[in-house]
Amino acid sequence: MILALRILLSIPLWLLRVALLLILAAIGIPIIWLLAQKGMCWPTRSKRFDRVMMQFAPFFWLYCNFEDGVDGLRGGDPAQHWWADKTVTWSPQKRIFIWSALRNPVDSLRWIPILNPKLDPARVRFIGMDHEPQDGESGWYFAWQGIYSCIRWEFEIRGRFYRFWLGNKLKPTDRIGISDDDVRRIRCDFACQLKRVA
Repeated sequence: MILALRILLSIPLWLLRVALLLILAAIGIPIIWLLAQKGMCWPTRSKRFDRVMMQFAPFFWLYCNFEDGVDGLRGGDPAQHWWADKTVTWSPQKRIFIWSALRNPVDSLRWIPILNPKLDPARVRFIGMDHEPQDGESGWYFAWQGIYSCIRWEFEIRGRFYRFWLGNKLKPTDRIGISDDDVRRIRCDFACQLKRVA
């Protein structure tokens, strides 16, 4: 009963957040295409992550990516070598467009306070699994902190595992604490995923 009531209360907030994301992402597609084609980005130091990476002009902050840069290369950080390898034959314009318009649209929404909470371990609650499912592990949880919530479900269909994740990226283990290197420490971002994981 508690789970059903919590999910029912969460659905309107999830729908509003998804609608906002879709509208701004659609508006961003031609903007990012134009910015990429005209080369209107340059190396800039991210104040949030203290590293230099490619960014659009401050006027287009909503479409910047302060963690990975607009090209996804994170200023050469080894953690993003997988993306550099995958896109090695692409032009810089294509890499920027795919990363910023299609793969991570409107990334700066995650820094807006009213849309994304600061995690408070003492207020995190959950029902279901007491940990985040690992790839290839079936299970689910519903976690919340005040009005912010998420549901995550890892399931198998014909030997393939999938992830459904909707809501702010809360985890049951957040009640224990958040590590210093967890990007969610700044703001807990929103997920809208249905993808194959293993």
